[in-house]
Amino acid sequence: MSSMGEPQWTRREERRGLDPLGMQSTSVSQYQRLVPGISNVTLRMRYYGLYAWLTDYYAKHSGDPSVAGWQKFLRRSEALYALLTQAKTQDTGVAGSRWARRKLAATSGAWISFSIHADNDPSEPQYLKQAFGAYGAAYGTQLFATGILCSVEHHDVPVPTPEIGDGLAAAFAAAIGGAGECFLKAVERGSVSRSELEELAVMVPSAIEPESLERNMYEAILFARAPDSSPSDLARSMSLRLVLRATDWLGYMPAASDIRWALYALRDSDGVEVESLSDEEMAQRFTWLAYHVNDLCHACYEALLKYILDVLEGFPGGVALDKLLQVVVARIVKALGAEMQTFAHLCDDITLPENPWTEEKDDSEFNLINEVLQGANLSSATNAEVAVAALRLLAVLFKRFTPELPALDAELKLVGDSPFVQSICTELRFLQAHRDAPLPQLLHSLLKVRVIDRHLWVAIQKLRHQGDYTFLLETDNGRVRLRSKDGPVLTNPRLASSIRFLDDIHLLGPDGLTDLGRRALEGV
Repeated sequence: MSSMGEPQWTRREERRGLDPLGMQSTSVSQYQRLVPGISNVTLRMRYYGLYAWLTDYYAKHSGDPSVAGWQKFLRRSEALYALLTQAKTQDTGVAGSRWARRKLAATSGAWISFSIHADNDPSEPQYLKQAFGAYGAAYGTQLFATGILCSVEHHDVPVPTPEIGDGLAAAFAAAIGGAGECFLKAVERGSVSRSELEELAVMVPSAIEPESLERNMYEAILFARAPDSSPSDLARSMSLRLVLRATDWLGYMPAASDIRWALYALRDSDGVEVESLSDEEMAQRFTWLAYHVNDLCHACYEALLKYILDVLEGFPGGVALDKLLQVVVARIVKALGAEMQTFAHLCDDITLPENPWTEEKDDSEFNLINEVLQGANLSSATNAEVAVAALRLLAVLFKRFTPELPALDAELKLVGDSPFVQSICTELRFLQAHRDAPLPQLLHSLLKVRVIDRHLWVAIQKLRHQGDYTFLLETDNGRVRLRSKDGPVLTNPRLASSIRFLDDIHLLGPDGLTDLGRRALEGV
């Protein structure tokens, strides 16, 4: 045994942010269904056209079907794209931007050599460490998901699809004109002149022309205009329609959180109800609602876990688990007040706000989750009030969504009461089964079984299958000790990237929905 009391045969690779209760995975699975073809790390729409054009050129002109040849061409192209962007516009969301800024500042001559920073030379700093650059780390999977790229027999280099990719490659080539030949020659040389960077500025992400075939192609892809669009394409299209609708309701360029709350509440933050939606839009909106309510639920549980860990920190020598739970439960019960003798009493104490997205009601979901997320600060200890906010939010969700359990079950694809899955559905059922139990008994069971035991089980699975050591507390000789902390988080449902894409193709602007956006919403 090691001095830390760990078996020497374990690979202790500590990680944070790996879903300590295993509950975020349901939210992640849900938003993957909501916005397929876009991810949280696909940051600019024009990369889709750039890669279609690059793969088209490589397939037709390289004569080298090897993965190594494709990798070299790809990485040089991405490095040059970062340079041309930072030389002119400093557009955000471009892979390798920090390297490009440093390279441009450090090079005083007329020519800038970049091949040594792209060809995986271990002696030189690389524009990106990932073997296949931003394509491999972010865009490749989504290019296949949107039907822009595909695989062919006999080699592993991707090619544009005849149905979508070929047309997008041609539209991108037409949009950049003569800059395309200049770009490809610079990739071949591995160097570019400053005057050439000026010529290449037409390729930057923000340079998509509003009335261009290229822009129209992006819109057609995002909104699944092809007659043989897949269910995934249609799901993405409907989610993006909801983003446009919500922006129209709100009347300003939204943040991702604004879209989440608008689709959850079907009201704006002032309580003004949204206009009617079509049946298809309402169905997709319910999918977003299920995602959001599940996210709120797991954040509550993660806040309770954080509070347990904060209390445990006060026992540096460790403490028996039952004693720890006694202390935690006693502090929460005291903070709740003597009148809260059961979870049913807590529910009765809450008047559901008509608008969940309001700052004017203490028990609105918006206010309560903001209190819950205070536990995300790992440098300071939370108090019992954060745990109370988490419990009150659970009570709000219980009152609002217990009648919706069958529909939520169907939406979240759960299988009965499987011990391997916890979600808003399993937890509403747990609370329903214990709503009339004495509150200390309910809290003990919830914190022991639904939080601590759940965390330990998840951590064991991650150690067994991934080699990641994610235990936040450990047991030794009947006592538990603090190892690390993790706080509550909401997952990121690809909305920021979606909003950026819609902005890139001029459907959204500084004042919200544009004329092109309204045309897209109306299907013109």
